[in-house]
Amino acid sequence: MLHKEGPVIACDLDGVLGNITQQLVRFSDKEYQLRLRQKHFVSENIETCTPITLVQLRRLFETPNFFQTLPAVRGAGKWLGTLRSAGCNIVIVTDRFWYQGIQEDTTDWLKNHGIPYDTVVFARKSEKQTAVLDFGIEWFIEDQLSNARLLSAVCQVILLDRPYNQGDLPSHVTRVKNMQQAVGQIRFSTRARSISAPTRLSF
Repeated sequence: MLHKEGPVIACDLDGVLGNITQQLVRFSDKEYQLRLRQKHFVSENIETCTPITLVQLRRLFETPNFFQTLPAVRGAGKWLGTLRSAGCNIVIVTDRFWYQGIQEDTTDWLKNHGIPYDTVVFARKSEKQTAVLDFGIEWFIEDQLSNARLLSAVCQVILLDRPYNQGDLPSHVTRVKNMQQAVGQIRFSTRARSISAPTRLSF
């Protein structure tokens, strides 16, 4: 539930807060003896750029331990905390429907890694635009280019630069290197400057 009057910032989870490619490297080696590196993931359609099949991917994602032990992206919690301390509402939006209990695992993971947020929304790709409108989201931090293109029709999008999301960007999508730059982009935006003086962003 949102409690503050400040801007509403949405953030994807896998690939933004959690290092999904690092986990895929680890589990594909453990389960399928595939020797992959994160640089091999050059498409969000993983089966097209690695030897992992769709069936193998589904088996990994349906294994609770895959998401329970997902490594956090370094500094992700710190920079989200900067936004939240500045008066922003943080909405985590994630497309996780792989097994029964994944919602509880997700909120436990956020807590265990010190990721600050106001609410978590579980939404499929086709439902993310609706979430933006329902929560009045102004900025959305994403890692998938296909999602960024869809979301750019309803809000500003910050795309974290990844090997798998290269391509032309539509208007309202800004590519940045990391979460620190994402926060900086929001901080200096016209909308973020509307935050009142006592809660303005600072570093």
